[in-house]
This record gives sequence, structure tokens and C-alpha cells, in this order.
Amino acid sequence: MALYSCKPKVETTIQERPNIIFLMDDQHRWDALGVENDIVITPTLDKLANEGVRFTQAVCQAPMCIASRNSMMFGLYANQTGVLRNGRGIPDDKLPNKTLAQVFQEAGYETAGFGKTHWGIRCSTRGFETRFAAEVVEDGATMMKDLDPDKKQRYLDETIDYGPGEEDPSGYIGETSALPEGDHRDGWVTEKCLDYIKNREDERPLFMYLSFLKPHAGHNVPEGFEDHYTLEQTKYAEQPPWQKDNSPHAEGVNRRELYEGFWKNATEEQWKEMTMRYYANCTWIDDMFGRTLAALEEKGLLENSIIVYVTDHGEMLGERYYRFNKYCLYESSIRVPIIISGSALPEEWKGQKDARPAELVDVYPTLLKAAGIEVPEQAVGMNLLEKNETRTASFCALHEREDEASFMVRTQEHKLILSFARKEDASAYSKTDIVGGEFYDLKNDPQEWNNLYDADELKTLITEMTGLMMAKLSTMRKITPDI
Repeated sequence: MALYSCKPKVETTIQERPNIIFLMDDQHRWDALGVENDIVITPTLDKLANEGVRFTQAVCQAPMCIASRNSMMFGLYANQTGVLRNGRGIPDDKLPNKTLAQVFQEAGYETAGFGKTHWGIRCSTRGFETRFAAEVVEDGATMMKDLDPDKKQRYLDETIDYGPGEEDPSGYIGETSALPEGDHRDGWVTEKCLDYIKNREDERPLFMYLSFLKPHAGHNVPEGFEDHYTLEQTKYAEQPPWQKDNSPHAEGVNRRELYEGFWKNATEEQWKEMTMRYYANCTWIDDMFGRTLAALEEKGLLENSIIVYVTDHGEMLGERYYRFNKYCLYESSIRVPIIISGSALPEEWKGQKDARPAELVDVYPTLLKAAGIEVPEQAVGMNLLEKNETRTASFCALHEREDEASFMVRTQEHKLILSFARKEDASAYSKTDIVGGEFYDLKNDPQEWNNLYDADELKTLITEMTGLMMAKLSTMRKITPDI
């Protein structure tokens, strides 16, 4: 299958405020981009990175869908929203901040959303005037199950044996899908997005959100995209020299027995198929992004635009002793790609790589300021397009245990993970609540196999980073009422 590349842009009247094109997918590793790994074929995202700015050290705020997406879309940390994991989200009458879409709508933008938001609760469309979704019902949205129930059922039938979230080993190994692209949830969403672009007549500036469910397992990739890869060239996760899992803050989570029991005995071909199909999913997504941007270009909607690409968290793909998906604070789970591009991007940012400790919570103020919109006072991120704004270290949180909460502070060189006896209010933590720790030298041990938390020669550095974490936690007062 030939991959799509964007057509030359169409000249049109430039409006004062830029169109905002928000591209997102799910569980996309930070290094599963052609600009990071030449095995992976993502020409659309590579082009955006090469023509824009890529934040090479970016992290999410919580390595799971619902908590991460609520944090990003409200511009708040997970402990502030109260959505800490993949559970119940926030009702419409208790929102802690305006969503990105709500702010853009109130500022006079037309707002259109296609695909996954995953608020974790049945709710309104939260600022999207046009809304199409394949999963998780939003009142006022057009749902795939209602508009095209036969297509949705064919997809469900193909993935029926993939397990919860399509994340059983069979979902990870996947298959070449027998379905046409339009029967896939992401393919259906793309069709609706392309129809909308073709028929759009609104003269307001546009905030458009396109968000896919893949490359999250299952890896049932539409026909043609696996053809860009070979099993012979596919490299899969190298295992540490351990006899059992050694991940203190994440011990016992992430369906350990299921994954470890299967993948310890999996064949080399199964490992390669799993990894190759994950990359093929990335290529398929990239192709749909390419077709969408080409349609926007043809309509003249990229002439004055900011384009952002992000994902919600990473994917372990079997690293660190047969660990899959997310639910931990290790690199492949917490690091995310953030790319900002587009014709309205200031020239000094084009073609740049930025190694500041960026976070997904920064997307909120960055996009609003790029559009000249006042940022709500409660938003906590920094403007990524302001070179003078930075932070000492990036932050992420994990709440997968009932009795413990784990937090990470990370620089490009080092990572500290501390586990605390869990409290409702993160701003109430003190050092006396610490029940465990991990420390990694990311420069010399990028796989995070060697926990140096008890190393005497690092005590001073660990103490300094502990101070950074405690200062950060002190700002984490919960904003949302009990949900």
C-alpha cells in the first residue's frame, strides 16, 4: 500500500487567529516514529517534526488512558482532577476547569471532535459542536454503534478473542485484519472527519480534534500496512537478567501472571509478529493523519494553522521482564511524543528539537496562547512556545495500588520514583510517608535495570530530587469535589 504524503498547500485568505489541528492516538511509544527509529515508517509525523518542533523529553502525567486524558484536556495534574486511574471520570456538573474544546468554543472557534476522548463517564460533548465517536458514549455525539451498527459488530466479532481492552496476548500478537478500513473504529472516524472537512462551510477559525484508538492493542492491522515491514528486520524487547519481576512500585499490577506466563514461552516469531504489528499500526495511523492533513490543505485550512500531535502514554511491548501496555513509571510507559508544527508556528521554532522537561499538561496553555486566548487561571502547565519557560524536572503519578501512590521526578539524566502510604490529598504527603524508592541513571542505564536508590555515592542527588518531589506534591491540592 502506498503511503500518503501531503499535497502542496492551497493559497487562501489568511484569518487572524490560527486554525488548531489536534492529532492524537493511544499508547504510542515515544520512539515509534521514523525520526527516532528508522525501522518505523511514519512519514506524516516525521514531516510535522522536521517542519516544526519536537519535544524529545516529554512525559505524560499518568500512564493510563482516562487519568492522562483528563489531565491533558483540563490542563491539571491527575491529583488535582481526582481522576487517578482508569476508573470513574468527572460528571459534567463537577468539572475542575474548562476543557480545551470549551475554551476554544467560547473564544469564537468552531469546534469539531472525532474519535477517542475517554472521559471515563457518560457525559456531554464538552465543547465540541460536531462530535463523532466509536467508543464511550457522549450525549450529543454521533456514535458508530448507532450510525453503522453492522460495521461496529463486524469489528467486535473480529476481536472477540482479544480479551479486555484487546490486551490479552492474542490481541498483542494480532493478525492481518480481514475487514475493510471503514469497519475499523479508527477508519470509521477518519471517514467521518474527511466528510466533515469536505463539506465544511463555517467561516470561524477551527479547533479540530482527531484522536485514534490505536496503536493500542489489538494489533489487527488493515491489509497492506504490514507489507512495509519484515519479521527478519524486527527487533523485540531484550529481557533483563532477572529470575522474577523487579519493579518495586509496579509489582503485581498489569496482569503480571497473564503476560509473564505466556510471553516467557512465546516463540521468536510471536515476539516479532507482536512488535511488527504494533509498528504497522503506527504506520496505518500515520497514513490516516496524512490523508486528513491533505484534505485540510485542499480546503485551505492549513494556510494559517497550528498542528499538534501527542499521545496519552507509552507502551512497554514486553520490556522489563515481560511487562506490557503501561501502568508503571518506566521510560517506555511515561515518555510521549509531542510535536508542534504548522504554518502559523513562529519561524524560530521550525525544524527544532527541544529537550526541556515537557509534559502533556503543557499542551493546554500552549495551544491557547498560540491562539491568543486567555488561559484559565487554574491551568498549571507552561507555554512550550516560550523559550524562557521551563521546569527543573518532569512529573508523573501512578495510583494502581489501593494502599500506595507512586510519583516520579525525571531529568534527562536521572529518575527518582518514590512510593508513599497513600493519602487522599497529595499536598499532605511528607517524607515520613515514603515506603519505598527507585533511582535510575538514565544516561548509563536507559533500560532502567539497575536500581541505585541505596547507593551511598548518590545520597546527595537523591535528597535533592526528593526535595523537588515534595515541593511539587505540595502544590497538588485536589480541585474537583468528590466524584
